[in-house]
Amino acid sequence: MKQTRIAVIGAGITGLAAAYQLSKNDVEVDIFEADNQAGGIAGVTYINNMPIEKYYHHFFKSDKHIIQLIKELRISDKVRWLPSSMGFFVDNRLYKFGTPLSLLSFRPLSIWSKLKFGLGVLKIMSIKDWKSLENISAYEWLTQNVGEKVYQKVWKPLLTSKFGDRYKEISMSWFWGKIKLRGTSKENGQEVLGYIDGSTKTLLDALEKQLTDRRVKIRLNCKVNKINKTDEGFLLKTSWGDFAYDKVICTTPVPIFTEIAKDILPVEYIREKEQIDYTSVACTIIILNQQFSQYYWMNIGDESIPFGGIIEHTNMLDEEEYGGCNILYISNYLFNTSKYYTMDQQELLEEYIKHLKKINPNFDESWIAASVTFKDAYAQPIIPLSYSSIKPDYSTPVEGLYTVSMCSIYPEDRGVNYAVREGIAAANKVIETKDF
Repeated sequence: MKQTRIAVIGAGITGLAAAYQLSKNDVEVDIFEADNQAGGIAGVTYINNMPIEKYYHHFFKSDKHIIQLIKELRISDKVRWLPSSMGFFVDNRLYKFGTPLSLLSFRPLSIWSKLKFGLGVLKIMSIKDWKSLENISAYEWLTQNVGEKVYQKVWKPLLTSKFGDRYKEISMSWFWGKIKLRGTSKENGQEVLGYIDGSTKTLLDALEKQLTDRRVKIRLNCKVNKINKTDEGFLLKTSWGDFAYDKVICTTPVPIFTEIAKDILPVEYIREKEQIDYTSVACTIIILNQQFSQYYWMNIGDESIPFGGIIEHTNMLDEEEYGGCNILYISNYLFNTSKYYTMDQQELLEEYIKHLKKINPNFDESWIAASVTFKDAYAQPIIPLSYSSIKPDYSTPVEGLYTVSMCSIYPEDRGVNYAVREGIAAANKVIETKDF
């Protein structure tokens, strides 16, 4: 019997995990990636010759899928569990946040509002069935359960930082997944986060080695322009030429998938998936010669500031690991029509500097040694009410053609753990066809 050949389009974590699972089952598989490196948004850049994520990454104690993969790849000794810290900038002041004790000293909320905030978090954590939340917006549920004051001061900034002026559309099921996850990574009330020595590059290198050892071809700089159907299977038309396969798993964002497969997908399917929208991201890494704040993670509750979060990487890891540099990520989720998305790196940095001075009045431009900005047009799917009705299944109407991506992660918020889960699950779906 002729061995089935499978193409995986996309060498992000989802695509690599899918190929890994297929190759474990002795399936012949090739990977196609348009970029010059694997990893997707988990890819790396370098600071003082040390690899570091282009977009900040960590994982949680409850992230069993990435932890299991790390174990299988025999790099568990590279994982560190590190205490995290959180700040919240609101009303022109930076507060410690994220613990019961810090809540007591959080002045923007009254005693009554603090009580409602705490009870609201407990209620969210106690909910087992996310489906009961799918048809109510986060805005509606939160204002009803914690009140307008708590919503405006704490929760609205979180929603607007991710979804802009579409924040009222977001399903409470997504918000539940976001809060539930953070609440499951604590030790004695202290949040601890997982980080891999050597960055995600350690994970990517181990995955790529396993794949190449199993004779999986990873074609970088090889963009797939079209998926055609043939009598024998599929023909991928790429920047390297044409390649034939029996089955295809596409791990690109849904708009890219429907574009390259538009000649073979039913019109009704494409129209349904066109309902899925995304926000983009502009993530700026600023290398400083001194510490900006005392917190690893800082939420921004000031809507006049054009970014939603600051992640000071070297407040969790030692700056000596990066040649004595302090590393600051500025996270800005926005729509690709935003002026901030179209700004070049220097324009964006100049715009950010005045806001950094607002957060830390001692901050000075002389602290900045260098900066770099990375952008991704498909950073965060927008999760409206009844999202499960449009969420793509792994199987498509075209037999042998599968899709899995960030949009498959639901109700949880997207992250590397769920990228692994979805990649493996999609591969298992293909394997279940039992025609190998």
